Amino acid sequence: MMLASGFTPLPEELQDIHYSKEKVEQARVWLTKRRSSSRWRERITLSLEIVVVLLIGWEIYLGYQQERLQSQNFQKQQQVLTNLETSSAATAKTLTSLQSATESMNTTLQMQLDAAKKSAAQSERTAKAGEASASTASQALHVSQRAYLHISASLLKPPAAGERVHPIAIIANVGHTPALDVAVLLFFSFVPASTTIKTARDIASSYPQRGPTDSVFTLPSGQTSTMQTDSQAPYLQSMVDQMTNGEAVLYVFATASYKDVFNQPHHTEICGFYQPKLNIFAACTDYNKSD
Repeated sequence: MMLASGFTPLPEELQDIHYSKEKVEQARVWLTKRRSSSRWRERITLSLEIVVVLLIGWEIYLGYQQERLQSQNFQKQQQVLTNLETSSAATAKTLTSLQSATESMNTTLQMQLDAAKKSAAQSERTAKAGEASASTASQALHVSQRAYLHISASLLKPPAAGERVHPIAIIANVGHTPALDVAVLLFFSFVPASTTIKTARDIASSYPQRGPTDSVFTLPSGQTSTMQTDSQAPYLQSMVDQMTNGEAVLYVFATASYKDVFNQPHHTEICGFYQPKLNIFAACTDYNKSD
């Protein structure tokens, strides 16, 4: 006020400033800086007010968006509740029907129970007869529906000099249900005609065979599986001639162990000797087994 009015101030400390040009200039510079600082504060305050207004506007926008999303979610919830109500109504109808059926069944069972109490002896005899009938039916079902494995032997081609012999076992399930855990073993031997079947089998089982001779698998009803092996070395012409002249015999043995769907174990075993003129394997007398 002293600098702006131009009048001499009464306080002595202000008179020193008033009569000194240097101090007046310093006072003017100081007032200018104060005014600049005040303007900066006003600008910063205005900027903060603008930022606050923008934040309030953004919050209002977010609130609008949230309200719109809540409205959409509410509509979806209403739809879910409507579907749930419809489903609950259908369930209630089903339960009502089930309750009626249960009550009717309970009434019928009570009538049967009363009748059973009146003729206990007859019921006991009937139960025993039913048990025997069920056992018989179960056995009949087992026999008629179980798996049956049939094994047949053959050669891939007739024996020839300089070639290996390739015996084949064909396993067929002729039953009505699958054969489980089927384990097949195939082996053969070339022995003199005077050799007994038991000795021929012992020789065949002890002599190493080439190729896969056993496996474990499931054989469905009506299906077949083929297993093949071959000799260690090619047959000589003399061996082929011995088979043709009847001096030696080619035996093939095959076994199959399996379970039926009733978890009952079974075993099938065959023996066949090769007939060169017919190019077939004939069954060994009183040897083939199956249970």
